Formats: sequence, C-alpha cells, structure tokens
Amino acid sequence: MRFLVRLSNGSKFTPKDARELTLRSYRAVKEFGGDIGNLRVSNPAVELDLLLKSKINLQTATKSLEKELGPLLTLRELDIQGPQMQAGDAIRKGIQLFNEERFWESHEALESAWLTAAGADKEILQGLILLAVALVHLQKNEFTVTLSVMRRAQSKLSAYHSERFGVNIDDLRDDVSRMISAGHPDFLKIKVVN
Repeated sequence: MRFLVRLSNGSKFTPKDARELTLRSYRAVKEFGGDIGNLRVSNPAVELDLLLKSKINLQTATKSLEKELGPLLTLRELDIQGPQMQAGDAIRKGIQLFNEERFWESHEALESAWLTAAGADKEILQGLILLAVALVHLQKNEFTVTLSVMRRAQSKLSAYHSERFGVNIDDLRDDVSRMISAGHPDFLKIKVVN
C-alpha cells in the first residue's frame, strides 16, 4: 500500500536535505515494515510516499515519522482513485495546490483536466503540468532536471499570451524565463487574475 504523507516543515529543511531526510524517514518506518519513496521538500512541508504491506502499521509508522520530522499535515492513500472532478474544478484545484507548493498533487489535478482538453487549452495545461513537474524535481534537489523541464514548460507556454484559466500566461512565462536565464530555479506562485 502506498500513502502520500505530508509533514510540517516550518522551513527548517530545504531540498538539499532530501537525501538525509529519506534516510531518516526510512529508519523511522523500517521496523513497521515500511519503506520511503519520492521524498520532496517544500517550504511548508516534507512530502513522501510511505509504502506499507498493510494498513495495520499505518498509524505507528506515521507517528514515528512525526516524531522524526514534524507534525502530520495530510495523509492520503495513493492506491485508490480520488473523486473525478470537472475540468474547471480540476484546474482551479491544480492551481491552488501549485500555490501551496504541493506540486506533485497539482500535477495530478491538472493532468485530469488535460486528458479531456484540446487545442490551445491542452498545450497551456501541458505547460502548467510541466512547470509543476519541474518544481517536483526542485523539491528533490535536482537542479539540472528542474531547468530542463522548465525549458519544456516555457516552450509550451511561449505561443500564448494574456490570460487563460484565470492565469496571466505572460507573467508566468516571464517568471520562468528569468529563472532559466539565471540558471537558478526557485519555487514560484501562479498569479491568478481576478
């Protein structure tokens, strides 16, 4: 069984700590038959996949992770499909999750809208998804991959201007371009047009 665990970070850990935190997390859950995958660090949270053979040890494993890293924010089973959302709801949810630095979950929500989109909407959604994916890699301290995927996101967004899905595409593309030019990716927010 696989669970998405989000623990409060309080900005004490950075993506540079991802490897150490993976080892610490693994040590915290191994006695309960657990394993850790895909650990990511954002300002508000440390996110990780907790793998268990059964739910029996879920509570003790999460308590051990809390003791090691910080208070539990959210816990979600990943082996079951979440509720289906209409495309507009999925896009709004994806942008909200993106702005909360929950990039992996943002990618999931946006992808559900992308699957039914067409034309320019599909291209723009793919650009947003790629940007979320890039920042997942940043959370793992993978700068080279982050910049590479950011370039792909920039390319998808380059043909579009003004506003789409409540997002100022020009501002977003400019923010991404600045980071690529500087060679220094960083977390960013999607500015929503009111």
